[in-house]
Amino acid sequence: MRIGLLSSLTLALCAGVSLQAQASGDDSCYPDWRVSQDSLTACSNVPFLSPGNDSRTNLRLLLAAKKNAPLTPNALGADDLAQGFGPVPFPVYRLVPAPSAAESAEEQSAELTQLLASLGIQRDTTTAPAGDQFLWGEGSRCRSNNVQSATDFVRQVIKADVPANERVLLANARLKLLGTCDWQGEVLLEPQLMTSTQGRELTTYLLAASDFYSGRFVYAERGFAAVTVTTLPWLKETAVYMIARASLNHAQENAFDEYGMPQRKAVDKSALGEAEHSFLSYLKTYPQGDYAASARGLLRRVHWLAGDAAKLADDYAWQLTEASDAERNGSIDELVEETDNKLLTSYAETIRNPLLLAINDLMWMRANNLLNMTRATLDAQKAAFANEPALYDYLQAAFALYVEHQPDKALKHLPQDVPSSLDYFAFSQQTLRGLALEARQDWKGAEALWLQLLSHAKLPLQREQLELALAMNYERSGQLAKVFTADSPIQTPQVRYILLRSVAGPELLRQQISQASDPLERSTAQFVLLYKDLLRGQFATFAEDLQQLPASPAADKIGTSLGYVYDGGQALTLFRWSGDKAPSGYTCPTIAQTASTLQNDAKNPRGLNCLGEFILRNGLDGMPLEEARSAGSLGSTPSGFTGETFSRLDGYQQVIANPKAPRDDKAYALFRAINCYAPSGYNSCGGEDVDKAVRKGWFRQLKSGFADTQWGKSLQYYW
Repeated sequence: MRIGLLSSLTLALCAGVSLQAQASGDDSCYPDWRVSQDSLTACSNVPFLSPGNDSRTNLRLLLAAKKNAPLTPNALGADDLAQGFGPVPFPVYRLVPAPSAAESAEEQSAELTQLLASLGIQRDTTTAPAGDQFLWGEGSRCRSNNVQSATDFVRQVIKADVPANERVLLANARLKLLGTCDWQGEVLLEPQLMTSTQGRELTTYLLAASDFYSGRFVYAERGFAAVTVTTLPWLKETAVYMIARASLNHAQENAFDEYGMPQRKAVDKSALGEAEHSFLSYLKTYPQGDYAASARGLLRRVHWLAGDAAKLADDYAWQLTEASDAERNGSIDELVEETDNKLLTSYAETIRNPLLLAINDLMWMRANNLLNMTRATLDAQKAAFANEPALYDYLQAAFALYVEHQPDKALKHLPQDVPSSLDYFAFSQQTLRGLALEARQDWKGAEALWLQLLSHAKLPLQREQLELALAMNYERSGQLAKVFTADSPIQTPQVRYILLRSVAGPELLRQQISQASDPLERSTAQFVLLYKDLLRGQFATFAEDLQQLPASPAADKIGTSLGYVYDGGQALTLFRWSGDKAPSGYTCPTIAQTASTLQNDAKNPRGLNCLGEFILRNGLDGMPLEEARSAGSLGSTPSGFTGETFSRLDGYQQVIANPKAPRDDKAYALFRAINCYAPSGYNSCGGEDVDKAVRKGWFRQLKSGFADTQWGKSLQYYW
């Protein structure tokens, strides 16, 4: 019977989590469009070694550079696009390959059913194997009590030199055990029923397995030890392996609290030492054995429970960079997750493996990191990087740029020539070089480097990062028009959309309306132009630009290109708004007529109210086009439009304060201004907040001077 590995990966993921979260705990992930990050942004990773990357991203980049595991990002999915992502930056989950189609349960059990049939046993498939009753990542000694381990055992029973009746007894007993991991009460199989030597040995082993799965580890160890003298090769090897596994489970039996967190003081150190010795003995005897990969994986568990950071780091480094697929007890992707959960940050100060130390160093360089990395700390690590001098130089450069803010010093640690081929480490070096040039305001030097790198960027995500970097360079150096030239290398749609909606001025928008090859880019440019003309009080210009809009424009919603996420959006039909009578009883003309009225008289009460009505009825409060971009991100430089954005609340206050405003217009302005705070008490109309006392005054004014209007009659509160 093959009592397979309770994966150390599984145990690792369920038994504890990293002390420093490496990924976002929010249900949604939104990008921060920039190349240089000095704080953790798990939703906004970039394909170069950066302090702002999730640690798993940096680990994958180094593994790809060492050709241990290629970087194979998943294609952008519908949810990614709906959340505003482009290719770069990316959420860390895009680097986790989609799971391949698993073998069906029927296919997995086909051999077991066939073997049993050869013994005249009909298998009851209605009872699920006990080891299959767990969620992914949920640890239990029971997980290996599955169809595969039962198949291995029955296969050996058929091969063994035992009478036919004993084969049936052994196979049936294994089937009983397959359905539970807590065998109590009746004896699974009476040893006295076995007359053959190998039958008794297989029985002893099966009873030991029952004790193991039921948590009686001391008895299990004794039972497995009793059959190590067998002449059955498979049984001998499996028993040796299971002695080690039983010792490990014995050691950790009381080591976890009610939340699954390790309490190392409660680890049985003696049993843990026995487990390590037994696993090493197994590997020495069976270096290519059936359980060699499992034993190496469980040694990681031993070292983790022992708190031995040096051995644990060496375990992970070997698994990630030297082991073959057959020698690993999990995929590279699983090992990356486990390394992050079990080693990184938890043992930050004691890791000396250069690969993993580099990952920790980059985390230490994050702004406001409690570990507070110093130059002395980095200098003291030189010996650890004796065989990785280029990686050490990179860390020196990153520290100079991100922590010391000395770009000239950073440049001294980076290669000045661009290699003909850019793996992810060479790409990181050149990216850091470009960021250092920009940090010292050498925009032309950085621009030349980004352009030069574009012809060398062949690996996934490299070109997209360079397009983002070049676009940010053009934006911040006052050369935004270069992004939109006919021969521009910047073709990532999301990058272009952000600049159009956040920074572009009227002339550039008009240019893209006429010449953009992407229909959505043309529509986006036209929407942004009309919206900003109107909301920034450029009414004459709005009238001129409106002439370019068809009488019946497309009703298709423009969503993410305007900054909406998921299902939000607006259509160009917005600017053919007819006004009409609102549900609240206030009548407005078309938006074109309202704009014309305000062009002639910027304080016209009905014009101000109707511009507010246009915003209210079309859900433009909090419009994404008005959201400020975070400083330093793409699209965060000043807009090419002048003037402040109109807010409904300001418009209503102008009408309220106007002594010549018609009675109905003033009453409606009071009604709407008070409702800006309904029902939450927070302003939903933009503009400066007003005190509750002011709103109370408006309410009294409405209820006294305008009590006979429909708005004076209907309003109940002032919030």
